[in-house]
Amino acid sequence: MTHDHIAVQETSTLTEAFLHTVETCGEHLALTCGASGRDLTWAEYGQEAAALADGFSSSGIRAGDHVVLMLTNRAEFYLVDTALMLIGAIPVSVYNSPSIDRLSYIWGHCAPVAVVVEDDLQLGRARAAEASSNHRPLLIAVEAVSADDDVVMLASLPVQSPTTVAELSSRRRPDEIATMLYTSGTTGNPKGVPLTHRNILFAARTLTSRMGISLRGRRQLSYLPMAHIGERLATHYVHLLQGSTVTCCANLELFPELLARTNPHMLFGAPRVWEKLYARMQDLSAADSTVGPTAAAPGPGDALQRHLDTLGLGQIDIAIVGSAPLPRHIQEFWLAAGIPLADCYGQSETCGVGTWDPNRLILGTCGKPFDGVEVTISDLGEILIRSEAVFAGYYRDEARTRTVLDNDGWFHTNDLGSMDAEHNLIIRGRMDDLLVPTSGHNVSPAPIEARLLQIPLVSHAVLCGSGRPYIAALLVLDPDAVMKCAADLGVAERSPAELTSDPAVRSIVSRHLDDINAGLPGAEKIKSFALVSAESEWDPDSPLVTATGKIRRNNILQRYAETIEAMYV
Repeated sequence: MTHDHIAVQETSTLTEAFLHTVETCGEHLALTCGASGRDLTWAEYGQEAAALADGFSSSGIRAGDHVVLMLTNRAEFYLVDTALMLIGAIPVSVYNSPSIDRLSYIWGHCAPVAVVVEDDLQLGRARAAEASSNHRPLLIAVEAVSADDDVVMLASLPVQSPTTVAELSSRRRPDEIATMLYTSGTTGNPKGVPLTHRNILFAARTLTSRMGISLRGRRQLSYLPMAHIGERLATHYVHLLQGSTVTCCANLELFPELLARTNPHMLFGAPRVWEKLYARMQDLSAADSTVGPTAAAPGPGDALQRHLDTLGLGQIDIAIVGSAPLPRHIQEFWLAAGIPLADCYGQSETCGVGTWDPNRLILGTCGKPFDGVEVTISDLGEILIRSEAVFAGYYRDEARTRTVLDNDGWFHTNDLGSMDAEHNLIIRGRMDDLLVPTSGHNVSPAPIEARLLQIPLVSHAVLCGSGRPYIAALLVLDPDAVMKCAADLGVAERSPAELTSDPAVRSIVSRHLDDINAGLPGAEKIKSFALVSAESEWDPDSPLVTATGKIRRNNILQRYAETIEAMYV
């Protein structure tokens, strides 16, 4: 163990860890912005964060104040978030979605003293939330916006008492709140999840310990919303702790280009990201007669490795998938290609760390508990987690806190699961998602839905059947896959919506369903299915899907009530 490793392990706050990295990695590259090309060394990062901290203090922002961040993944996010941490204010990242109702709720709930917006678009959303919530925080803009007397430019914040990162970092304490995230909420209003320096440092350390390699000087790509605990942990807090180089991707349309340019050593992604990369690999392989899509792990000189290099995946050491189930055939493909893609299980309330094991990867599981994390299964089959990363309770919501935290410190996840013989976690579904058909059997939909996602034409699957005579499935067609299928069938002129009733498409899906049903008990067999097209309401952070990719089951059942009813006629 090096002296540097010991020193960083002895830090007790994120601000101390930041100071250590600034001092030891000063001239190394910390941040690079994919769109603007702006680069910051760790020394520059430290200097600018300290100056911003003084600007925020001079503007009246104090320790304990909430500040909402309406920012994409760019250098200013890191500077603003870290500057607020240095003065003890609490940054609150929100999803940059069109939902003004959700944003208004958050404003009314945490009463931010300030809001940092990126541009005119986000300023407009801030204005709408301000009007709806009747709460008027200080508005701070990163980019030039339409003339408004009450908007302050980030670059114009007054610097009245310049200080250093060293001075500022020493003022923070381990049990102070470092950030607050709002759950994406499959039902009801989002919940505020305050996380302390102690919570987050533990999570970052146990994650890096399980990785088994140092990220110092290695490359990461930041592209998912910073309201997502997985992205925040991987490319902000681990980055801050380890001294990696992060490339910021502010627009997902730039993701393919920046992934290829960055060639990262670590990549975190929701299942949909890995599915799209898989499709791109399939396209490259189809155009190359020297390699097939299921080839064994490649060596440095063969075609499959060249395809990985083309996409920017040729130097991946750490690959993480989380937030929702990944179709098994997708994971098998990446493992065969030499990408050690492993499922990570965790929640915002646990700082994202529950289980993950890329070293002894068992398909169909989320791996073993992280070091220092206890995971057990209750008598009801619920997954419980206890560690230093577990939060202390929801903000201003004692009632909901009591439902998830017991007197022994266990966080009740509301997820059903089990452990295999080697203590790997297997996810069985949500406790409140159980289906009970008229046969009286309890049917957990998640494992069956995970199998349905292996059908190449399907992007989302939702089971129904409570109070019904049998189980039925609502299947959402993947727009890209179904249009390729249409071309093969000679009906390329038909729209995705028209293809939902196409006999040939239904026949393809039906054959896959027969294979899946062959492995299911009688009460779980799918007796009917309906195909629907993937409209925009199926996009992440939409009425039917959360920002982290989880389905909003109740909303879906209401939205497609007539379609579901027709499956039981």
